[in-house]
Order: sequence, then structure tokens, then C-alpha cells
Amino acid sequence: VSGLLAGALWVGLAGALRAYRGVSETISSLLLNYVGIAILNHLVEGALRDPASLNKPSTAPIGAENALGNLPGVEVHWGLGYGVLACALCYVLMHRTTFGFAAAMSGGNVRAALLAGLPVRRLLVITCMLAGACAGLAGMVEVAAVHGRANASLVSGYGYTGILVAFIARHNPLAIMPVALLLGGIGASGGLVQRAAQLPDATVSVLQGILFLAILASEALYGRIRLTRAPRVPQAEPASAVA
Repeated sequence: VSGLLAGALWVGLAGALRAYRGVSETISSLLLNYVGIAILNHLVEGALRDPASLNKPSTAPIGAENALGNLPGVEVHWGLGYGVLACALCYVLMHRTTFGFAAAMSGGNVRAALLAGLPVRRLLVITCMLAGACAGLAGMVEVAAVHGRANASLVSGYGYTGILVAFIARHNPLAIMPVALLLGGIGASGGLVQRAAQLPDATVSVLQGILFLAILASEALYGRIRLTRAPRVPQAEPASAVA
């Protein structure tokens, strides 16, 4: 609950800046990342630091009783289940409720939404808070299921990968699940590629970049390039020639 609330308030700040000051939520949220990282480092190396963590400043361990276990029968923690549940709930919210329709309308055409009498500012802030809650849930899973404590290892750039996932999935919560598994598998294969193919670890980042550029190119060139020629329609002969 704390992770959900903290994420909602943090990203809700970016939504409020967009709604009331006209600041781009993309730029403000990216810049807020650096503020959040600075606050995390300050707390981890200061008030919340575990005295036993000498070489790598960290908070005190959360303990086995507070950690997330694995799903029954598999070596995968409950974070996967939380992610699937969050995607399903977001799909129902955005595609099966009036709130989702209003939010989509506000995001697609602000002027039309205002003419329809929709509370665009409130919808924007609430949508950002919901997105932040999902990010906070992911951060909670990272601490409770992977690291067991908070430290600098939490800053791993998952948010930038999330932008790529959302773009490829066309903002469809159900499509996010297979796309996230695909890109997660690509990211996890860095060590294997380095050992088996003697390639640098940055090859994974290059592959993700190529994938992103391919998606952008497909969006820009869709309908403009034809692989086959259109059949030529025979023209009717003039009436004078027939006579």
C-alpha cells in the first residue's frame, strides 16, 4: 500500500504540473527521476542506512516474513502475478468503463473533451496517479522479492524500458504482458550473449534500440510503400475511335 501511495503521489505531481502549469508530463516525469534518485541516495546513505552495510550503503533488510515468495510450483515470485492482475484491471478500467472512455477522449482531443464538459484536468491528474501507483507497485516488488532492501541497485532504468514496452504495445494493457516478457527476456540475455557469442553486454541495448527504430519506421512508412504494383485498370477507348 505504501508503494502504491508513494508512486501515485510522485507521478501525480507531474500530472498536476501538466494540468495547471502546462508543463509536459513526459519532461517533468523524466526530470523528477533525478530528484527521486537523489532523495533515495540521501536516505540510504543517511537516516535509513544500515550500519552493517559498509561497502554498499543499504537500508536494513525487510526480513523473510515481509518478503514476497514464489508462485506455487514455479521459480517465479509473486511480482508476475501482480503484474498480470494490474494489466487486467487497467484493461477493464480503460476499455470497459466511462472513466476510461473519458480519459481516452481527453488524451486524444482536449478541445473536444472540454466542449463535451469533461473535467480534463482532474482526469489527467487521476490518470497520472494510477500510472504512478503501478510504478510504485513495481518498485515494491523489486524491493520485497529481489533485493530485500533498498539501495542504489534499484536504479536500473526499468522506466525507460517501460516507455518502449508501452509504445510497442500501442498502450493496450493486455498487449503489454507479452511485449514486457519479450523485452525482459532480451534484457536478461545480456550475460548469455556475452558468454556464448563473445559480444559486449551493450548488444542488448543496441538490439532494443533497433527494435524501437523499426517500430518508428513502420509507423512513418505505413501505407506509403507498396511491395506490389497496383493492377492497371484498362482505359475505355474514345467514342470517336470506336466509330
